[in-house]
Formats: sequence, C-alpha cells, structure tokens
Amino acid sequence: MLSGMATERITIKLPPGFNPDRHQKALLVKVSEAHGDGWEIESIDPAAGVAFVTRQAAIIEVSAQAGAHSFDIRLARGTKPSDGDKIASKLADAHPGYVMSAFDPFLGKATLTKMDDATIRCRGAVAGVLGAKSWEVQCRLRKDGGFDLELTTKYVPSKHDEKLDEVAVAIVGRPGWYVITDPNTLTASIVPASPPTFPPAIPFPMKSLGARPHEIGFGRSLARNGDTPNPESVLNLAQSGHVLLGGMPGSGKTVTTSAIIADRLAAGDGLVVCNTSDKMVDHLWCKDFVRPGGWGCDSLAHTVTALAMVYAEGQKRAKMFASIGANNYLDLPAKHAVQPITVIVDEASALTTTDKVPSGVPKDNPIVLEIVNSNLMKVMIFSFISKIIAEMRFVGIRMIVSTQVANAATGLPPSLKDKIGHRVLCGTSATKAARAQIFRDETAVPHVPAHLQADEKASKGCGLAALEGQKPAVFKSYFATTDDYRTALLARGVTRTDQPAPTASQVAQFAPDLDVSGDDPAPRKTHGSPQREMQNTGLGNEWMGDPDGDGQVSGYAKANAARHALGGS
Repeated sequence: MLSGMATERITIKLPPGFNPDRHQKALLVKVSEAHGDGWEIESIDPAAGVAFVTRQAAIIEVSAQAGAHSFDIRLARGTKPSDGDKIASKLADAHPGYVMSAFDPFLGKATLTKMDDATIRCRGAVAGVLGAKSWEVQCRLRKDGGFDLELTTKYVPSKHDEKLDEVAVAIVGRPGWYVITDPNTLTASIVPASPPTFPPAIPFPMKSLGARPHEIGFGRSLARNGDTPNPESVLNLAQSGHVLLGGMPGSGKTVTTSAIIADRLAAGDGLVVCNTSDKMVDHLWCKDFVRPGGWGCDSLAHTVTALAMVYAEGQKRAKMFASIGANNYLDLPAKHAVQPITVIVDEASALTTTDKVPSGVPKDNPIVLEIVNSNLMKVMIFSFISKIIAEMRFVGIRMIVSTQVANAATGLPPSLKDKIGHRVLCGTSATKAARAQIFRDETAVPHVPAHLQADEKASKGCGLAALEGQKPAVFKSYFATTDDYRTALLARGVTRTDQPAPTASQVAQFAPDLDVSGDDPAPRKTHGSPQREMQNTGLGNEWMGDPDGDGQVSGYAKANAARHALGGS
C-alpha cells in the first residue's frame, strides 16, 4: 500500500493582470527558478488569484520499511519502457541489496526486491535464455538450494527447454540439476539432484524374457536426472523390424546381441545367425537353437546358403500373403500365422567387403580364383542382406546387422542403412565419424556424460540408441551370461535342432563354385539353382559369365566377369 505522496503540489499567488493565455509559460519559468524543474500547471482559480502547480518526483520511495523484502516506488512522469535498464541500474545503486523486480512505466510504478547474488545470477541467466529483461523473470530461492521461476510469454518449450537445462547444470548448479517447466502457468523450477548413473551391472529380467511378441527390452536408458529411475530401452519391432548395431571390439555389441537373441528365441522366433568363422564362438551357445540350416557361420558358403534359404522362405510367404490378401504378418488370422524369423548378421563388414584382385597375376591362378570366389559370395551376402531388409519385413523377417565400421567402403552404404529404423552404437566414447556412420543425425544423439565415462563400472556396457519413434538416449545393456540365457531357454522348452548348419546339398544348391583349372577350361554346367538365385538377387546372367542364359558357364568367363564386376584388372 502506498504511504507517501507521489506528487508534489504548491499554490502560487498570481500577480495582478495575470492572463492564462499569455502568461502560463512565464509563470512556470518563475516556479522552476524558485522550486526546481518538472512543474506543470494543474489548475487556475481566477477568483482567488492563485494557481496550483504540481510535479511528480523523479523517484519517490513508498511503502518502504527498514529491512522490507520488497517495496514499490513511483516513477517520474514520462518514463518510457526503454528506460528500464537505466532505472534498474540507478535503483540498484541507490538501494544496495535490492534489484528492480517489476517495471511498469504505464502505471508509473516499479518494485524493488531484496535478492542475493545467486538468485540475481539465476534470474539473469534465465532471462538471457528467453530473450527477456531480468525484471521480467521472477526468481525465488528454494529450501533445497534450487530456484522457483515465473517465466514470460516469450517462453517456448521446444526452443528454450534444452538451454534452461544448460543454465541449471552449468551456471547455477552442477551436473545432475534439472528443470521442471509448466508451459500452461509459465512457471518452472530448477531442482538440485545428483547426476543420473547406472549400477555396475543390470541383470537381464529373466521373468520377462520373450514376454512381448513385438518388443525387445535390451537394457536401460539413462534418466534425465538422478531422482527418477532409468526407463527400459525397448526395440519396437512393429515400428521397425531391423536394427543397425555398431561398436568397436570390447564395446558391448556381443552382450547386446546375446540379449536380443535370447529374447527372440523365448518369444518363439526362428533364428538365423551369420558370422565369420573366426568370430562364431560368440554365438556357439545358441547354435542348436537356430532354425534348421540357419547357422551361417562356418564359411562364406554357409552364410550365403543360410541367407538364401531365409530369402526363399520370404518369397514363399509373400506369395501366400498375396493369395489371401494380407499386407503384413501382424494382421494375419490365426490359421495363417507365420513364425517371425530374426536374422543376426554379425561382423557384417567382414562378410560383405570384397578383396582386391591382384593385378599381373594370371586370371586362372588359384589365388585369383579363390579371391574371386570369395568376392562373389560376399557380393551375394550383401545382396541377400539388402533384399531381406528391403523386402521381407512385412512377412515377419527381421534383421540385426552388427558391424565395427558402417560405411560404404566396408559394405554398408547409405542406401542400405536408410532402410534400417533402429540404430544402436555401443561404447562410451565413440568418435564423431563413428556416430555419423550409425546415426542419421548424430547431432541429435546425446553423448555419454563425462561423469559416467569416468566411472569404469557404471560405464561398462553403455552406448547410444536412436530407436524408431523414440528420443535418442544413452543406454546400458542388460547383462546375463550365455549359460544363464541357455538355461532359461532350455527350461522354457525352446525348440532345438540337430541340423543347425546348412547341409552339403543346400550349400551346393545356393552357393557358387568357381573351382576351375587350366588356361582355357572347358565350359562346365554349374548348379542351376545358384544361377537362378543370382538372377533373383539382381546380379543377372552376364555377371555370372553366362550371357546366353543357357546354363553353360565357362569357369574362366565366370571368374573374369566376377573379377571385372568387382573392379579387378
């Protein structure tokens, strides 16, 4: 409540012969000489011979009490909104420990509030983020050391929330502090908290193994703050059936892949595992759980065969879907239901990156033929991977592609990666280049926080995930030993096979063979099916060294065509 007068008023006796129309300016000059500037004639009483003149004090303190937390002042008449900074500075100088907390030049009033340095700093930082004046933001210290805020109408969540978090962590608090905002009431709170972290290990919740037909819980995402639990990291296979999993050796790819395999087997999926022969040891624990012929790890020929059989199954399903008018395996009636198939392609770059054919070596040299044969199978592997990803999701075939390096030079070009919705990168300190190879927009993906990287136990098994339909996050994989997974799967009675690897006849049917000898080998009839399979994969007769398509393929021509297609001289 105002307790002082905002306006000074004096009565001036007018001289004889005073004419208001002629003498007002002269009267104000005389008053200013005697009483100072700023006076205006309020009214004149000719009968009494007096004039009443007034002025508003430049700054007159009102309702000011010793030690008051806040009090109001009147502003000089004519104060403009642009005068705010100047007036705030003058008030702060005149009233140490107080700052201007409200400024309304149209009502001629401002408010001064006692405020400590920490609150002043917080208020200024928040105002800077919003593009507002400091007195437009109200800031009060909380009992827990944080701050309650009243924001301005300039606040836009999508524009300012991330920057407000930076204020909480880097300016007024420390790592772990966070901001809660309410856009409806334009209020916010900066809350002190410990930084979010992970335990040394997160056991796989075996009770939920395979509980969700089209979702895989594979770990925990780092919470926004240390006050809340870490939510589960979930691959939604209904949104995207394929996963790109990157990371260097020792980063945790195998742990993550094992969790996915165990969950899919428990959910009833058929399993196919493809890997290089030197790395297949990572998956030996689940070898007898794959679908018959689904163990594509013993050689490149076995990898080709396992993938070719999956692709053939997909084509068979596609025809069945067409016959019943189905568009997606998720919508099939019970009598037509199909078993989803999860295909694991580990060390994908090693399986798809071709080797250079040496120049200057005879084309029929066994070394050259071995390289050409290997390259031919690697090209087929890449083709099957690409086609399964592009064409077979709707029939229930899902693929997890794991690799150390994911770029065009290592067999995973953007045209392939763009078809994969879920992206996961294992490891705590991935380079910008590695992030860019995995994620569509690496700038939108957070980094593993420094405090987490510094904690060797908490950071073990951490990585980054940009999952379809979800905000990118830092995560930590569930952990269980492969013996634990195997025991759980056996207890559930998951189907096993005594024929995990493709049979010799299946390999002969699907994998090419360029084993020839002599300078001018006679034409030999190759297996009909691989030739047809190469046509199915889009490589064509000419690529196979059979431009006439009659099945009579010269081994030399076949090797030469393959070498030429692969860039050999």
